[in-house]
Amino acid sequence: MRAVLNRLVWMIPVILMACHENRNVALKEVMQQSEAGLSQEKHIGNNVVNMTYLPTCWEKVNDRNAETNDKEMCFKVNVTKVSKEQMNQQAVSYGVDTLFQLILNRDTLIPISAERIANGSLNSVEYLVIFERRPLAPVQQAAFIFKDWLFTSTRLLFPLDKKFLQKSDSLSCGL
Repeated sequence: MRAVLNRLVWMIPVILMACHENRNVALKEVMQQSEAGLSQEKHIGNNVVNMTYLPTCWEKVNDRNAETNDKEMCFKVNVTKVSKEQMNQQAVSYGVDTLFQLILNRDTLIPISAERIANGSLNSVEYLVIFERRPLAPVQQAAFIFKDWLFTSTRLLFPLDKKFLQKSDSLSCGL
């Protein structure tokens, strides 16, 4: 009886770790699916703009002690092949919250926070954009908008699918 208990004590952590790894693999697969729209890329002239949705527990994927914030929706926007002149403009770093919007049905949300984040690259700019989280159940149409007047002078629309937003959230949180 004691031998069986000892085996169970050692097997439970192994099973839990395996489930955690399977969840991370599943989350990566969902994030990389082109039809999911959770990570999209647009080419405008010489520039490439990448938009990535960061699921609810995105910080917990790498740091188990991180707090879950289910009151925010986070996105990462990366603009590559930016010229040196564009990089030196103050507008690239300040007041960028006016460049982003989140459309949920007929509601247009403005960011709680939008800030340039360090990415270690000399020819790209990266932003972390945070919106207030609204319930996704009644949402029929969702889109992330980047009014890029700094680099490409275009209004970029990234359509989002609520089914994949919810799936990535549940996988990231281990639900």
